[in-house]
Amino acid sequence: MQLGYEVKVSALRERLGHLLTKADQQFLVAELHGDVVGWVHVVITEYIEADPFAVIGGLVVARSHRKHGVGRALMTRAEEWAKQKGCSFVRLSSTVTRTEAHRFYENLGYMNIKTQYSFAKPIGPVRPDAIRAFIPRVDQ
Repeated sequence: MQLGYEVKVSALRERLGHLLTKADQQFLVAELHGDVVGWVHVVITEYIEADPFAVIGGLVVARSHRKHGVGRALMTRAEEWAKQKGCSFVRLSSTVTRTEAHRFYENLGYMNIKTQYSFAKPIGPVRPDAIRAFIPRVDQ
């Protein structure tokens, strides 16, 4: 995977099939000449302290198509969908080392609102390396 998250195709198919049935989630794909060149996953989230908002679960644009408007178009469409669903905000997280991505989001009008730690705890049977699914491998 181009952003460092490693997932088996079979698991990806199963998860995507499940996500596509949910009304509070949207998975948008950018195609060019029949090839997928990017995607964005957006989820409606509700917390007790805030009105419903959208979270970008993931945004990936093929390296060969970055800086050509694909990411901007995907984010615009994700924001439009979230607004149609009654959200007033879109939030996202980006690993600290992805400085180019940070500039991209800032150019779209996103503000860095906090720096935080990210914690995870296995609560069921998992492979010893399963936690790696949440940790991107960032190639410098």
